[in-house]
Amino acid sequence: MKKILLFSLLIISFYKASAQNRKIYFLADTINTAKQNRFLKIDANAFEHEFTFFCRCTPPYKDFTSFSYIIKKGDKMAEIVSKKPDYAYLSFKEFMDILAETRGYLSGIYELYITEVLPGNKYRTNKVSQVSYSPPTNDSVSVKENR
Repeated sequence: MKKILLFSLLIISFYKASAQNRKIYFLADTINTAKQNRFLKIDANAFEHEFTFFCRCTPPYKDFTSFSYIIKKGDKMAEIVSKKPDYAYLSFKEFMDILAETRGYLSGIYELYITEVLPGNKYRTNKVSQVSYSPPTNDSVSVKENR
């Protein structure tokens, strides 16, 4: 009976551990990287920050792979710190390997946090979501001639 109980507890703890998303961290530094050597672009406006990696790593492989976080009214803003957070950052190669392993989709397996290098040796870390591919919109009009 003890063995069955112990085995059951082991199975439950393994299930809980595997059900949790693994946190991974990436350092996005466009300030200290020469423009011709950058492999990502950061776009920001009042509502959204988007990190676009110059790699077509996400099916259907037609657009660059992007991650973003949206700033909603009332949300707590990520703290800007003056010391680089002490996370185990992935290299670009390690990040691309994870994208290949997951066939381009991190959600459900990993939680991605991007630490952005800001001017003045400042840093900001946010959890990001993957931007899904949007197929082009066809909004043309056909005109038929009546005879």
